[in-house]
Amino acid sequence: MVTDTQTLPKKLAHIHLGVDGGAERFFVRLTGALARRGVEQIAFIRKDRPWRDELARHCDVREMTFSRSHLKRHVIRWDIARQIKTFGARTTMGWMSPASKWMPKPGHNMRTFLRLGDWPDGFHTYGNVEDLIGNTPEIIRQAIEMGWPAERAHVISNFVDPLPADLKPVNRADYNTPEDATVLIHLGRFVERKRFDLAIQTVARLPENVHAWLIGDGELMTDMKTLASNLGVENRVQFLGWQRDPSPFLKAADILLCPTDDEPLGNVVLEGWNAGLPVVATASPGPSWLIEHGKTGLLSPCGDVDGLVGSVKQLLNNSDQESALVEGGKNRLEGQFSEDAICKTYSTMLFKS
Repeated sequence: MVTDTQTLPKKLAHIHLGVDGGAERFFVRLTGALARRGVEQIAFIRKDRPWRDELARHCDVREMTFSRSHLKRHVIRWDIARQIKTFGARTTMGWMSPASKWMPKPGHNMRTFLRLGDWPDGFHTYGNVEDLIGNTPEIIRQAIEMGWPAERAHVISNFVDPLPADLKPVNRADYNTPEDATVLIHLGRFVERKRFDLAIQTVARLPENVHAWLIGDGELMTDMKTLASNLGVENRVQFLGWQRDPSPFLKAADILLCPTDDEPLGNVVLEGWNAGLPVVATASPGPSWLIEHGKTGLLSPCGDVDGLVGSVKQLLNNSDQESALVEGGKNRLEGQFSEDAICKTYSTMLFKS
């Protein structure tokens, strides 16, 4: 456990307009970790977020209506600034670009940060942001290339919670999956860049005992179900919907698949390592940064079904390599992406004098 809580200022404000997904899971995770280190926090979020109650266990939650009206925006921003001042926070962190519109003005009694977990989209909306925090070097590289000052751009990555020792995997039979099958698992929004189509095509070119669990929801769900049917693998590809806690599914799977084309980080890679799974990924920016090919996972070119199939076959035919990748991923996770390491970096950044 970190022992530097005595040096941490006690109050931090957050502005988060997200809905539900990996970014929101990490938001709740980080606020909880900071709370355990003695930081009092207030969070301004939209109404009726499914993670609201979990956040409220360690954070003062203020549910807001964020109007698009130009006039109302000024009133709401003033109200947020007033509440932050009353709470006593002298540091505010916004989460993703939309939050920047609602940030209080920086100054002697307020430092402001914008945390990006996706590609920067221009700075015309960043308003009162002093510093950027990106969770990968590529996000920050792009921000600097777009004109953001390098001295005010910082990399702090994510961490994942250790799985409970008594965590029970889901029952495969409940998801029409044989107990002796090899299960590939892919998680994310059903959008183009997540390439669920590649996961389905990969299964179609592997032996009959290889199945896939696809966790998530989104606009391409129907298209992906049609693809699985057209390729004749509808009985080997299970669409499991959005899971608030995917840990029991990860625990029951065999290989983490991350076939994305344009992934800033790839938090699922960390989740795969955390669950003790070997990771097979395409070489988009985030996974390429996280994974050392052949030591902590297997990488192949983006969009290359042959590469993904080849990587999975390597693991099917070489249990020693599979074990080595699991061990390598575990060591990388514990060494560079632990809760202690990430929280210490955040604390130093957000609360320095």
